[in-house]
Amino acid sequence: MEKQRKKRKYFLPFLGAFVSLFVFFVCCVILFLEIYAYRDGREKAANAGAASSAVSSGRSSPQSSAGASSAAAIAVTDQNLILVNYSHKLPDGYLPDLVSVYGVQLNRRAAAAYQKMNSAAASDGISLWISSAYRSVERQEELFRQEIADYSKSYSSQGEAQAYAEQSVARPGYSEHATGLAMDLNGVRNDFDEMPAFQWLSEHAQDYGFILRYPKDKQNITKIKYEPWHYRYVGVEHAQSMKEKNLCLEEYLDLR
Repeated sequence: MEKQRKKRKYFLPFLGAFVSLFVFFVCCVILFLEIYAYRDGREKAANAGAASSAVSSGRSSPQSSAGASSAAAIAVTDQNLILVNYSHKLPDGYLPDLVSVYGVQLNRRAAAAYQKMNSAAASDGISLWISSAYRSVERQEELFRQEIADYSKSYSSQGEAQAYAEQSVARPGYSEHATGLAMDLNGVRNDFDEMPAFQWLSEHAQDYGFILRYPKDKQNITKIKYEPWHYRYVGVEHAQSMKEKNLCLEEYLDLR
């Protein structure tokens, strides 16, 4: 009996110590698992946040999408399609690669195409000549100020005079004449569309890479009044496609 009592005396503390160690071990394991789960959750949340940010930055808002339209502006890689209009300024550092032909300066590609077109027109008994082609920003500034001065004679408000002037002469930096790809033909006459030369151009200009830049039925898009004399080089493939689909340059770029 005495021995059994001694065994119980030592066994119970031993058992208590073992249970305490076991409980301590279990608590440590549980704590470790909770810490691991917490860290794993933080990493997943961080990764999800990064992915969400990437998607958000890649998704443009309606305003940024509208601003980027212009396709164009755009982001076109074909220099023949460079867009310069009332809302798209000539890109900084743009080089027009000019050559002199027929007493004016034109972009090299446009000049070569025009020489072919001019020869073909002459073979059909049509006389074409260039009234104006490349214009520097400084020259455009002079023309724009003169146009405002002319309209100021009819309108008391300077704002009104400028608004009407912008329909005839582009603001400096916003004229595609500065690209070297545009030209005015045969004297800049409002009745040019009644001439045989205009009829010939309507049938053949696209085959040499030229388009009528400011058509009568596209004035609400181009923001420039109808100019039957103003032609723009865009390349044969693009010009033929625009002619076939009856698209101005802005519309064509928006579809690309």
